[in-house]
Amino acid sequence: MKKTVMITVTGILLMGAGIFYFVTFFAYIPSDKLSGFPVPKNAKLVKGKERVDIYDWSKASEENGILSGYKLVIKTKGWKERDREGASTYYEKENKKIDLIAQTNELILIKH
Repeated sequence: MKKTVMITVTGILLMGAGIFYFVTFFAYIPSDKLSGFPVPKNAKLVKGKERVDIYDWSKASEENGILSGYKLVIKTKGWKERDREGASTYYEKENKKIDLIAQTNELILIKH
């Protein structure tokens, strides 16, 4: 009986970890324009200029920033947080710099 419970619990934990991985890591795609910086798949590009992309994204917040899952994806893709100023967070990878600005329902990504 104890062995069955352990196998069941282990199976549930593995399924939960798999679902978390799938939901978190497949919810973002690398942007060629922004040096491979991950962008939420469900964010809608509202305005794109040479070095700036502005997205409508309901999960962005000026008060709370971006989701912890998004932060995890950015980090695992090799981007390091270098500085933070208000709603702006600056990331760097291999001498490439991205300024991520989270505002209410809006995500702005600027390539430097």
